[in-house]
Amino acid sequence: MQEILVLIVIALAIFYLPRILGRKPVPVPESRPPALTGWVRLAILVTVFWITGFAAFLRPWDGDNLLFFSVGLGPAAALWGAAWVWSGYKRYQR
Repeated sequence: MQEILVLIVIALAIFYLPRILGRKPVPVPESRPPALTGWVRLAILVTVFWITGFAAFLRPWDGDNLLFFSVGLGPAAALWGAAWVWSGYKRYQR
Protein backbone atom coordinates (compact mmCIF):
# COMPACT_ATOMS: atom_id res chain seq x y z
CA MET A 1 0.00 0.00 0.00
CA GLN A 2 2.83 2.36 0.83
CA GLU A 3 4.45 1.81 -2.57
CA ILE A 4 1.25 2.82 -4.33
CA LEU A 5 1.09 6.03 -2.33
CA VAL A 6 4.71 6.80 -3.21
CA LEU A 7 3.94 6.27 -6.92
CA ILE A 8 0.91 8.55 -6.68
CA VAL A 9 2.98 11.25 -4.98
CA ILE A 10 5.70 10.96 -7.64
CA ALA A 11 3.12 11.17 -10.46
CA LEU A 12 1.47 14.21 -8.89
CA ALA A 13 4.87 15.84 -8.43
CA ILE A 14 5.75 15.23 -12.08
CA PHE A 15 2.49 16.70 -13.42
CA TYR A 16 1.67 19.46 -10.92
CA LEU A 17 5.07 20.70 -9.76
CA PRO A 18 5.81 22.53 -13.05
CA ARG A 19 2.42 24.23 -12.86
CA ILE A 20 3.03 25.35 -9.31
CA LEU A 21 6.49 26.72 -10.09
CA GLY A 22 5.09 28.69 -13.02
CA ARG A 23 7.70 27.74 -15.60
CA LYS A 24 6.10 27.74 -18.99
CA PRO A 25 7.64 25.82 -21.87
CA VAL A 26 9.07 27.77 -24.75
CA PRO A 27 6.41 28.00 -27.46
CA VAL A 28 7.33 26.10 -30.58
CA PRO A 29 6.55 28.07 -33.73
CA GLU A 30 4.03 26.32 -35.93
CA SER A 31 5.35 25.21 -39.28
CA ARG A 32 2.36 25.26 -41.57
CA PRO A 33 2.66 24.00 -45.11
CA PRO A 34 2.36 26.72 -47.72
CA ALA A 35 -1.14 27.41 -48.91
CA LEU A 36 -2.08 26.28 -52.38
CA THR A 37 -2.62 29.19 -54.71
CA GLY A 38 -5.20 29.21 -57.45
CA TRP A 39 -2.60 28.51 -60.12
CA VAL A 40 -1.32 25.44 -58.29
CA ARG A 41 -4.84 24.11 -57.84
CA LEU A 42 -5.53 24.67 -61.54
CA ALA A 43 -2.29 22.87 -62.43
CA ILE A 44 -3.26 19.90 -60.25
CA LEU A 45 -6.67 19.72 -61.90
CA VAL A 46 -5.20 19.95 -65.41
CA THR A 47 -2.69 17.22 -64.51
CA VAL A 48 -5.44 14.90 -63.28
CA PHE A 49 -7.51 15.53 -66.43
CA TRP A 50 -4.43 15.06 -68.64
CA ILE A 51 -3.54 11.69 -67.12
CA THR A 52 -7.11 10.37 -66.99
CA GLY A 53 -7.82 11.59 -70.52
CA PHE A 54 -4.79 9.84 -71.97
CA ALA A 55 -5.53 6.75 -69.90
CA ALA A 56 -9.05 6.60 -71.34
CA PHE A 57 -7.81 7.31 -74.88
CA LEU A 58 -4.74 5.02 -74.98
CA ARG A 59 -5.99 2.28 -72.62
CA PRO A 60 -2.64 1.26 -71.09
CA TRP A 61 -4.27 -1.74 -69.41
CA ASP A 62 -4.70 -3.31 -72.85
CA GLY A 63 -0.95 -3.46 -73.41
CA ASP A 64 0.29 -0.14 -74.85
CA ASN A 65 2.09 0.98 -71.70
CA LEU A 66 5.11 2.70 -73.25
CA LEU A 67 3.06 5.20 -75.24
CA PHE A 68 0.96 6.05 -72.18
CA PHE A 69 4.05 6.56 -70.02
CA SER A 70 5.73 8.75 -72.63
CA VAL A 71 2.69 10.84 -73.62
CA GLY A 72 0.45 10.68 -70.55
CA LEU A 73 2.68 10.53 -67.49
CA GLY A 74 5.95 11.83 -68.94
CA PRO A 75 4.96 15.46 -69.56
CA ALA A 76 3.12 15.69 -66.23
CA ALA A 77 6.10 14.32 -64.30
CA ALA A 78 8.52 16.58 -66.20
CA LEU A 79 6.46 19.74 -65.61
CA TRP A 80 5.86 19.02 -61.91
CA GLY A 81 9.55 18.21 -61.48
CA ALA A 82 10.52 21.47 -63.16
CA ALA A 83 8.07 23.38 -60.94
CA TRP A 84 9.56 21.70 -57.87
CA VAL A 85 13.11 22.64 -58.87
CA TRP A 86 12.10 26.21 -59.75
CA SER A 87 10.32 26.59 -56.42
CA GLY A 88 13.46 25.40 -54.62
CA TYR A 89 15.68 27.89 -56.46
CA LYS A 90 13.21 30.68 -55.86
CA ARG A 91 12.91 29.94 -52.12
CA TYR A 92 16.64 29.61 -51.37
CA GLN A 93 17.89 32.31 -53.68
CA ARG A 94 20.74 34.39 -52.25
